[in-house]
Amino acid sequence: MILTAHRLFLILGMGVCLASSPLNAATLRRTATLHNAQVHLSDLFDGLDPGQDCDLGPAPAVGQTLVIGGPQLEAIAQQFGVDWPDASELAQTTLTRASHTITEDEVMPFVLSGLKDRGVSDTATIDLADFIGPTVAADPTPTLRLTNIVYDATHGHFSAFFSIPQQGSAPVSFRADGTVSSRMDVVVASHDLVAGQVLAASDLTTATIDSRALPPGAILDPDDAVDMLSKHDIRAHTTLTTALLDHVLLVEKGAPVVLDVSSTGLHLTASGVALDSGARGEHIHVLNPVSRMVVVGSVIDRTRVEVTPGTTPMPADAHELHSSGQRSHRNI
Repeated sequence: MILTAHRLFLILGMGVCLASSPLNAATLRRTATLHNAQVHLSDLFDGLDPGQDCDLGPAPAVGQTLVIGGPQLEAIAQQFGVDWPDASELAQTTLTRASHTITEDEVMPFVLSGLKDRGVSDTATIDLADFIGPTVAADPTPTLRLTNIVYDATHGHFSAFFSIPQQGSAPVSFRADGTVSSRMDVVVASHDLVAGQVLAASDLTTATIDSRALPPGAILDPDDAVDMLSKHDIRAHTTLTTALLDHVLLVEKGAPVVLDVSSTGLHLTASGVALDSGARGEHIHVLNPVSRMVVVGSVIDRTRVEVTPGTTPMPADAHELHSSGQRSHRNI
């Protein structure tokens, strides 16, 4: 924006210079770029005497231009004792307030550091969505400060908030919005699956996708999908989720099972009777009919239950003995 020369009268009214006797002839500066919030006499004239320079008044706004015509320049020269032999009503000078537009490259190091503090991996991809930085005064080089960063890890969105101090005015505040993504391996159907199908390892494969496209409940480990039941028909290469699959009860309540017990390098097996039904990986109670003790174990397959390390066997009560088909001692 170009400001008209009548603005100069305001500058003259605010000047703090003292007129002095000229020693050297001065020349007019046709253009000048201002790097301070004030207009100086030396922004208008070269060749001033030592100590003659001073503030004339506030500079134009950031990025704006002030054009000063000959009559006003003559008035300034006369008021402040500038020997300007080439004075002319046709002369003019153009003052432009230096500006700087904040770039993505400037904010990115702050964003990366802030996201890392919030647990984002160094290998993640950071994208600033259509970033347009503010234009600020370049007097001196702007000091960028990250005041806060808000990160939504579930959806991979963030907002970074910045502040830039400005000489003689309020700080400039702005924000940069963006996304965080990474490449993730997910479990997908290796071929078309039918409703009610119990999945085997051969029905599964993995694919690498953008984390921003990760569906809720996505299964990341193929072992977690083996022996699961497909609720619906599933097309090949579909990402498998907990909503698409259901647990299959591998062990039925009352079924005979083999207890696997591992302790201090020893591996033992014992017979047992399931007191609960359970799917693969689920914990159930199992009665050892010989010792009449109840243990907790994890279902391995249709016949095996691995006793959970550190659990303490508990004596079976009458209800548990009855549920397993065993008689209590007083009925023997």
